[in-house]
Amino acid sequence: MHIWYAAYGSNLLEDRFLTYLRGGPVPISGRQQHGARNAADPLDSRPYRIDRLLSFNGESKGWSGGGVAFVDPHTVIEGDTLGRAWLITEEQLADVWAQENGGTTGPDLNVAGLEADGHLDLGRGWYRRLEYLGRLEGVPVATITGDALPDQNAAGPAYLEVVGRGLMATWDLSAEEVAHYLAGRAGNAGAVTVEQVAALLSPPSAASRDADR
Repeated sequence: MHIWYAAYGSNLLEDRFLTYLRGGPVPISGRQQHGARNAADPLDSRPYRIDRLLSFNGESKGWSGGGVAFVDPHTVIEGDTLGRAWLITEEQLADVWAQENGGTTGPDLNVAGLEADGHLDLGRGWYRRLEYLGRLEGVPVATITGDALPDQNAAGPAYLEVVGRGLMATWDLSAEEVAHYLAGRAGNAGAVTVEQVAALLSPPSAASRDADR
């Protein structure tokens, strides 16, 4: 069975998300990803607005410090967060969920329970919550986030670049438009400027140019 996974952080960028399926080095950060049991590419992807509040929280070692993106499952705001929906198998989503929390292989997903309860809890890690968002073309949509979010914290340059490039590719936005979107978010606001984000996104980094070849 298939499910739409709605990404809103680094998994907006195709090259980054595919490392969760295929394994290998993550663009820009360079760290190694384990990969899923099923390494097949997604069947489809498309822009998708997530009706949850976006913020930047915690302190990430994997991105050389700084906060990472979360959507607040308890704060529903229509169309607040620009996301990207990936059509993958339930098993692939389970393995992405596990890798987001430092594991490798995910549990069997109870999609009926997900739809009935509105969420599932992996039981460990920042991104322990699988949040149900509705249906798209008759197929369930879910995203991965936290329950009780870490303290707000501005994202570091490497993470902002990956998220920003994912937004540009998914939504056909300019560097300036993305910079305004990211710099104004909770955690980043007052600590990250529009100019700083725009500088990360234009011109492309060497790592991004290599990934496109």
